[in-house]
Amino acid sequence: MRKVGLALALSLSLGFAHEHMQESNLTFKQVMQMVNMSAIKMLQGFLLNNDGLIVEGAKEIADHPMPQGGPLKYIDTSKREEFIRLMPTFERQVHGGAEDVIRFIKEGKKEEAFKTYTQMIQGCMACHELFRDRIRGR
Repeated sequence: MRKVGLALALSLSLGFAHEHMQESNLTFKQVMQMVNMSAIKMLQGFLLNNDGLIVEGAKEIADHPMPQGGPLKYIDTSKREEFIRLMPTFERQVHGGAEDVIRFIKEGKKEEAFKTYTQMIQGCMACHELFRDRIRGR
């Protein structure tokens, strides 16, 4: 029963944040590799003064697919409660940040967009620090 509650809590927190997110046939590792490439694309956009690259990478992060079976299945059982508790914060920082970057670029506020990008990356790193070594079947 507790597992069902945990899975429901995570599904709801992710679902409300990103209703458009579709489950894919990709593993957690494959999805994270896609997000990594998108973050690099955004950095290239900032370095090359290319708003199109920034927005493209940010959209890819904001709309990335859900790993097959959802993320919870990949998290070590000893870390699942912590993951569920912290995931909404990481969601806001990373996915919300990507959406904010898009908005800032469209408004011509590149400095704000870059600050938000660095906060996004800090969110990625915080999550990795807590969970990277606790992911099964990557």
